Amino acid sequence: MKILAFASNRPVGFVLVLTIVWVVLFLVFMGVASTIFQKPYGDAMTVSISRLAVTACVLLLAWRLDWLKPSGISGVGDWQIWLLALGGLVYVARTSLYSFYGSVAFDFSSLLRLPDARTAVTTHFLAGLSEEIIFRGLILYALLRVWGSTTRGIFGGVLLDSALFALVHITQVFTYGVSLSSALLLVLQALVVAFWWGALVVMGGSIWPAVTLHFVVNAVVAVQGLITPMVEPGILAYTQLLWLSLPLCALAISLLVKTTPHLVVPEVS
Repeated sequence: MKILAFASNRPVGFVLVLTIVWVVLFLVFMGVASTIFQKPYGDAMTVSISRLAVTACVLLLAWRLDWLKPSGISGVGDWQIWLLALGGLVYVARTSLYSFYGSVAFDFSSLLRLPDARTAVTTHFLAGLSEEIIFRGLILYALLRVWGSTTRGIFGGVLLDSALFALVHITQVFTYGVSLSSALLLVLQALVVAFWWGALVVMGGSIWPAVTLHFVVNAVVAVQGLITPMVEPGILAYTQLLWLSLPLCALAISLLVKTTPHLVVPEVS
């Protein structure tokens, strides 16, 4: 298969093309959904439909490449990593709430009281699912199956995967009106937390701990934002979150150091 040969011999080119195609398909599907359902471009409904459509395309590609299991999409993972992930979830959720709203408290009653809260939960679940399947699933595996024979290669694969994921967040300047300075801090924070998620996937053999963390933390922050004003100035929130995320990077490094390298795939010459 030509795609498999490309992924084996040009892993960086493959993941760059895959990322660009993923973004383009997402925008195209959103436009199609907007036209069909006569909703504004970027409406929550069109975004959700677009994420489902592009995720279906990614899963089809993973199936065709026979990567569903080795990429961690079809596996649950080790329970020890799940425990570690849940501990990290509590830490990230609380530090995110503190960074954005000045308090670690979360109003669970808003999930029942506010229709917008339920919409936010659904939207962020689909966002976490679609982004983790492509980034911590296909893209990370595409790099590790070629570079995973050394510890340096494993670090490089997780870092490049995290960087691609982080750079996508610069689009929030255009989609959510975030200032450029705040968006750059968000990119750095996304790089750090994605490195943590990548380490969990490498160690546990499953993307699902990362999906859970990605979804829950983003949903908690979004729902709390419906009833609590964000700290001012906004750049302070992103700065605090970046600094508070750094311990996760140190923990991720310690996990990856313990990772056993595997053989390079035989397709690579």
